Amino acid sequence: MRLGSANTFDKALQNIYTRQSDLASQQEKLTSGKNINRPSDDPTGASQAERALTRISRIATDQRALAVQNNAITMAESALTEALNISQSLRELVVSAGSGTFNASDRVTVAQHMQSLREQLFNVANRKDTNNIPLFGGLGSALTPFVAASATPGASVSFVGVAGQTASTETTVPGAMDGNAIWMSIPDLVTPANMTNFFKVVDDAISGISNGGSSTAIGTTVTTALTQIDAGMSRLESARGQAGAWLNRVDNITSTQDGRTLQLTADKSRAEDLNLVTGYSEFQKMNTGYQAALQSYAQIQKLSLFNYIG
Repeated sequence: MRLGSANTFDKALQNIYTRQSDLASQQEKLTSGKNINRPSDDPTGASQAERALTRISRIATDQRALAVQNNAITMAESALTEALNISQSLRELVVSAGSGTFNASDRVTVAQHMQSLREQLFNVANRKDTNNIPLFGGLGSALTPFVAASATPGASVSFVGVAGQTASTETTVPGAMDGNAIWMSIPDLVTPANMTNFFKVVDDAISGISNGGSSTAIGTTVTTALTQIDAGMSRLESARGQAGAWLNRVDNITSTQDGRTLQLTADKSRAEDLNLVTGYSEFQKMNTGYQAALQSYAQIQKLSLFNYIG
């Protein structure tokens, strides 16, 4: 078999080009710290890294939404705590109104204090989160879920939101609570099948106390008011417990999502990151091969018949 000098030169030169390209590619990997700098470097690994990145981005989006929900429920829990404190103050005023030492004027003063607290309670029920969304709007509502028929004290209050409660999912909790169930569903002692709302309970107590009447009438007003206020406070307490449970769920979801993000980040790293020790060793080996190819080509250049013709 005969090999021409030109053929030998071409092969040696092609070998140099190949080694030079491999060396440059390895140098790029060392510089970037990535084993995959473009999909063509490793289509399978690039696909795995892309899938991991997509899932990480989706988790980040879910976490941002969860943070908004967490903020809303935290505010709702705080509002319910405030409502319970106001209700307790109302209860204490009702108890004081039943005192045998109080006269009609004293009871009017008590009723005035109760009216002020009732207005605070109404404002708490209409409280909004930092995004101006009602905390107790249920499944959706206008900006003010609880409205009064008029500005007159004791005017009927109605819920204009959408009654109901959204369910938690694997990655979310509700962003608002069902105000209808919390504030508008106190059993009517006169007609147990009916529901009067918490504001009407307070309004009736204020009206009965301020209008006075016989000691028997006052006693009946106080007894009825205490029973229904206690029922309303029970609803508030139950709602606060639900809010607390959702906040605990937020912590669990966050912990789980953080674990998933960590795992996916590790998967992405394994797919595309370069082991620097191995990468540098490979670079040194390639560099040695490249230098050898250059020296070999230099020797081949001397192999010409003209070198021996004097």
